[in-house]
Amino acid sequence: MMNSSKRRRSKKAVAAGAVLLAVMLATSACSGTNANNENKGNEQQGTIEEGPAVSELPEESGVLEPDVSTPEPTEAPANNGGIEEPADPVKVSEGTYSGLSDSHSIEIETATGTIPMQITEEQKSTIEALPDQAKVKFEYKEKAIEGEATLKQNWLVKIEEIK
Repeated sequence: MMNSSKRRRSKKAVAAGAVLLAVMLATSACSGTNANNENKGNEQQGTIEEGPAVSELPEESGVLEPDVSTPEPTEAPANNGGIEEPADPVKVSEGTYSGLSDSHSIEIETATGTIPMQITEEQKSTIEALPDQAKVKFEYKEKAIEGEATLKQNWLVKIEEIK
């Protein structure tokens, strides 16, 4: 009778351990994407996760209401004497389109060097119509990478071939 009791406890402990391990793996897989991306270097430069970050949750309840993409601002913006400065000013430049570097970024060779640009799904058809080594005029924004104050990504706004 003693062996049967020990076996049951042992089986329960193994089952509980397996469930705990599965929960821990699922949790780390769902929340550990930033740590994995940091180790990949430039391969994953420019990946952006969709959806609100934990730091964007309302302080009162910590829950966003349905159909609300971002919480309401709690403070009024500072008054700059009636002059509004754009958060991400659009820059204009010219260069040579080098091609796609991956499924969501391109490279453009300029007089100052190669500039990697992040592109959206909507821009892919325009990009695919450009021949390699085409002279282009382009507009882009520099956006700060969340959590990295000194790092910025270049996001393509508009591109057209110069003939």
